[in-house]
Amino acid sequence: MLVAPLGSGSAGNCFYFESDGTAILVDAGLGVRETKKRLASLGLDIEKVSAIVITHEHSDHVHGAQRIARRHDIPIYCTEGTLSAAGFDTDETPVILFENNTTFQIGELNVHAKRTIHDAADSACFVIESRDGSRAGIASDLGYVDDDVRRHLSDCDGLFFESNHDLDMLRTGSYPWSLKRRIMSRYGHLSNDDAISAIERMLGPATRTLCLIHLSQKNNHESIVRDMATRLLRRTGAPIELAVAKQYEATGLFSLSRTPAPPPPGQMALF
Repeated sequence: MLVAPLGSGSAGNCFYFESDGTAILVDAGLGVRETKKRLASLGLDIEKVSAIVITHEHSDHVHGAQRIARRHDIPIYCTEGTLSAAGFDTDETPVILFENNTTFQIGELNVHAKRTIHDAADSACFVIESRDGSRAGIASDLGYVDDDVRRHLSDCDGLFFESNHDLDMLRTGSYPWSLKRRIMSRYGHLSNDDAISAIERMLGPATRTLCLIHLSQKNNHESIVRDMATRLLRRTGAPIELAVAKQYEATGLFSLSRTPAPPPPGQMALF
């Protein structure tokens, strides 16, 4: 399975998944032109995309969804709660509903949806599973990681997981206290500390890729997140590739498999 974070953060979220001839986007928070540009930078083509799967209705996750869907005749998959809150025009936009806490199929991919805790109508995280059994877990916009979500995302081959803010930076930053309280609440976003604590419990023998996503531009820094995750991986001793998703450009292309093959002699890791 190939996974490409095209953009992650409050300025727009979009992830590409592809396996066995089926490609999907999870979220479409970037415009049509920018989405196509970032795909092209990785040698990918929007014409291969079969579906847009939405985590929840907030603008940074759905900003470009309707325009991409209409222009390229790609159906949007979302829950009924997300559809109502997002206000998608089903007369003009192809929409397919799924229920949270279920599994549905798009081509050769199985999508396992699990309800998350966030200030959205019916938010979800996903495990995308390919025909060979490889599994990629993706979860952003979490206020709290409950046991159902933790179990759902455990032992994925690749885990793409929110590490939104540094608590000290948020507390002393310029945001109004009402927004700070919302971010730190059970229905807001995960702090770096909470993210690392959850990740430690979700890593498993199959995990070979960890990518931290949805970093706050004002209340976090890549160096902080990377340092915390590096220390975690050193403690576990797990041979895991570490990356931090970028906001304004594609992060790279990750290749996941259930039984990872060693890299060819002399090949360097991307991250």
